[in-house]
Amino acid sequence: MEEFIIGGKPVMVLNKDDIEREITQAAIDRREANFSGKTLKAFSLLGKNLDYGINLENSLITGNFFLADTAINGNINMANAVVDGSFFFIRGKLIGNLILEKAWIGQTANMVGLNVTGSLKFAQMRVNGFISLYKAVVLGDIDFKNIEACDYCHGDLKIIGDIYFKGAQINGSLDLSDASATGTIDMDNALIRRNLVAKNLKVANLISLKNAIYSKEQADFAGTPPEKIIQ
Repeated sequence: MEEFIIGGKPVMVLNKDDIEREITQAAIDRREANFSGKTLKAFSLLGKNLDYGINLENSLITGNFFLADTAINGNINMANAVVDGSFFFIRGKLIGNLILEKAWIGQTANMVGLNVTGSLKFAQMRVNGFISLYKAVVLGDIDFKNIEACDYCHGDLKIIGDIYFKGAQINGSLDLSDASATGTIDMDNALIRRNLVAKNLKVANLISLKNAIYSKEQADFAGTPPEKIIQ
């Protein structure tokens, strides 16, 4: 562990060795890795296979959360977590639910090519920058109710608050009720097998559904400006 001053107070921060130690012990104990309420310098797993989930509820990650080519048999719970950097979970497999309810992400949330057997529970998540589920496969539902994607600005760099479902396959329902984006919501070529709920969307640009497959009869766009929708 390392001691840092955060908010004027000394805080013990878990480093890479501390994180790996807990993950190893969790596997021995046949339980989820528990970082609930902890402060972590960063969180990174590349090409790993975990037999149990990860609990990061109410945690603070002062850097990036980065998973790539990683398979996890269990839930990832990041409800109420704060990630100062970016959230990456790309080309991975999660046999469980990904929970980011009321989480705050400082710099983009990228889940390109993610495969999830459960659901995505992201209600009231806040992200600075884009949110991408490009070519992701989700067998359960996606709850994006009341999420916010805002522009990220740092010096001359500006990342627009877009939300991407382009080419995604969603076997359950997609609920975007009361979501807001400072850019575009792109659902081009997406497959939504059950209901699409997009009530009261607040989007600066457009909501694009070009070549998307979904039930137009059951889709609910109540309260969303029709001139924003491209089909």
